[in-house]
Amino acid sequence: MAETVEQRAYHGNIEPSDLARSLVLRFDEGETQAHWMESQAGRAVVQIQSRPRESGDPTTAVTVHVSPTKTGITVSVSEQKVLSVAADIAKTGLQAWLNPLRLLGEIDDIARNVRWLGLRSEVWTAVDEYCRTQGGARGAAGILANVICPYCGTPNDIGAQNCKACRAPLAEAQPIVCGRCGFMNEPQAELCVNCSAKL
Repeated sequence: MAETVEQRAYHGNIEPSDLARSLVLRFDEGETQAHWMESQAGRAVVQIQSRPRESGDPTTAVTVHVSPTKTGITVSVSEQKVLSVAADIAKTGLQAWLNPLRLLGEIDDIARNVRWLGLRSEVWTAVDEYCRTQGGARGAAGILANVICPYCGTPNDIGAQNCKACRAPLAEAQPIVCGRCGFMNEPQAELCVNCSAKL
């Protein structure tokens, strides 16, 4: 089993559960099935997978984790079992080379397998479209407009040394700017949520 994980951040008033419902509505039909569940701290997890038609068909599964942040959401997408799909395409190609007429009966399988290889890309397109319709913007430098005081909850300008309301120090609440892409991450982040670089 092969697994790859990609993570992106979106800023704006976006609810994890609403995005999860939108993904289920989009992918729980035809050749894919999807379901979601809420987890701790307002997070949502969506599982999207291929619907096998015949015994022995390879399957691929994409798992979407949506977590709330102070400025929006973080979305992580992991994909499993892509190698079995690629192997099935290779097997079909070999069989077609040995018996070209067999390829005619395998065209539907080939089309499905090619779609499974692009399923993660389809999921990211759906996430991007949904967040855009909700007025959200994908992580870019400068979108984070305020630092919230951890003591009194007052929004302050980024870079402010002390809270304008209670005068508490704000050094630990300042965002960490990624050296690779310039994205402003939450203060406790160890990896950039936009490009996965170490902070």
